[in-house]
Amino acid sequence: MTDRRIRRQPTPHLHTRPATMITAIGLCLLIMLMQLVPQLQTAHTQAVTATTPNSVR
Repeated sequence: MTDRRIRRQPTPHLHTRPATMITAIGLCLLIMLMQLVPQLQTAHTQAVTATTPNSVR
């Protein structure tokens, strides 16, 4: 005698829509960019201040 019941299909635990995932990825990229910008600004100002006194003389 065989078991003829319909087998339940597995369902994913997370029901994330593509728009939600794109928003999350965008926010992560924005945070990474915001962390890099101050470092780039300080590097730029250090380079400008290092070259400015030589060009003024």
